[in-house]
Amino acid sequence: MDQKRVVIIVVAAAMLCSLSLTFAAETMASFTQQPYVPSACFDGTDKGTLIAGFGNSVWNRELCGQKLKVTCIDENSQKCKSSSVIVTLVDNCEDCVDSITLSEEAFDVIANKDAGSVKVEYVP
Repeated sequence: MDQKRVVIIVVAAAMLCSLSLTFAAETMASFTQQPYVPSACFDGTDKGTLIAGFGNSVWNRELCGQKLKVTCIDENSQKCKSSSVIVTLVDNCEDCVDSITLSEEAFDVIANKDAGSVKVEYVP
């Protein structure tokens, strides 16, 4: 094999190894009108209005500060808006077993607040 082919194969292999596979997860999301200050991750530091907390079954302190792209995928399309929102994980929602709680501002980006809760997809 000539040197040019070897270089191409090595570069292609390196590129494939550097790819990170991201999978979407689905859950329910609701919102809270209370600010996440203090929060489980950042104590009294305000992290803005586009924030979220994970329920106990998903919660892991190592997720603090991670960004998630959240999109409403509820079967009732009247609940959803046509956009996604990027939120920062700042808290543990102890009452949200298998779901995400969003700030009111973040929820309002993806869904009608009158819905109360919606099915969402999220990816890191």
